[in-house]
Amino acid sequence: MLAEAFVRVQHLRKDFQIRTGLFSRAILRAVDDVSLDIPKGTTLGLVGESGCGKTTVGRCILRLIEPTSGQIWLDDKEVSQLQSDELQRIRARMQMVFQDPGASLTPRMTIGALLREPLDLHTDLTAHQKETRVRELLQLVGLQPDHLKRYPHQVSGGQQQRIGIARAIATYPDLVVLDEPTSALDVSIRGQILKLLMRLQEEMGLTYLFISHDLSVIKHTCEQIAVMYLGRIAEIGRTDEIFNDPRHPYTRALLSAVPIPDPQQRGKMRLKLPGEVPSAVNVPPGCPLYPRCPFHCDECLEPGPPLFPVSPTHKVACILLRSDHFPQEEAEILDSSLVANQH
Repeated sequence: MLAEAFVRVQHLRKDFQIRTGLFSRAILRAVDDVSLDIPKGTTLGLVGESGCGKTTVGRCILRLIEPTSGQIWLDDKEVSQLQSDELQRIRARMQMVFQDPGASLTPRMTIGALLREPLDLHTDLTAHQKETRVRELLQLVGLQPDHLKRYPHQVSGGQQQRIGIARAIATYPDLVVLDEPTSALDVSIRGQILKLLMRLQEEMGLTYLFISHDLSVIKHTCEQIAVMYLGRIAEIGRTDEIFNDPRHPYTRALLSAVPIPDPQQRGKMRLKLPGEVPSAVNVPPGCPLYPRCPFHCDECLEPGPPLFPVSPTHKVACILLRSDHFPQEEAEILDSSLVANQH
């Protein structure tokens, strides 16, 4: 069993109104009934294809965008109900590291000014204390004092991301949302940034929501994984459960698409989903994977499905999980795809 949740998200939903014609509008449901629990000091990985709603979940949790409905708790505070003044006070405890470090840093501010900004907004430190904290932050993320007078465009992409991380931890936060923090970096730099993030988590007791599409990164950094498809959670569980015993057809397809180093194993028993991801404006009834799933049945068109428990820490939103709906030959196909992925 996992420890008690420090961050709790319940039935989160986010709708956007979009223009579909000159005089017509439609509702795009980016996040649909998402619930997550993250124990203190741990990392939950949120994975899925581009456009599935991962970043929207992270921004809603931090109230960077307003959720349409649902509850968000940080420890004993219900963040989703806080008004402007209270929300401003709690922002020091919730921070974000963005995907593109160059775009997230104001180009007209020096690195020193960028690091002082969150201290000016969220703390009552004196000028001397702020200066001391800025230099501490530089040391924590592996930068030199001479970086303080430089501008973001005068440093490398990896150094820009270190600055973004330093800004995020400046106010001693409890929760940090990592939105694809390494995807815009060279492969040689990614490992350094990941090691930095893991070290800071251990030293500061940080809780991470790690948003990524890179399953190899998620496997080695997260205690839990939630798999999203078309705005919903398809499967959630401990990392070892998701990788060793994936149950949802979409999770199996994701894992079977991970590159395999052995040339003799490549392409064997890969579970491919036909078609394209449907539009979030016209989500299919019932299970959103229904049009693409090779194992669907009529009951997949019913509302839901809910997350069925496989174990106390592993849940799957698939009607086929129920033994009375799971044909033996389909079970064998899914099992063979898992075996191929493990080899």
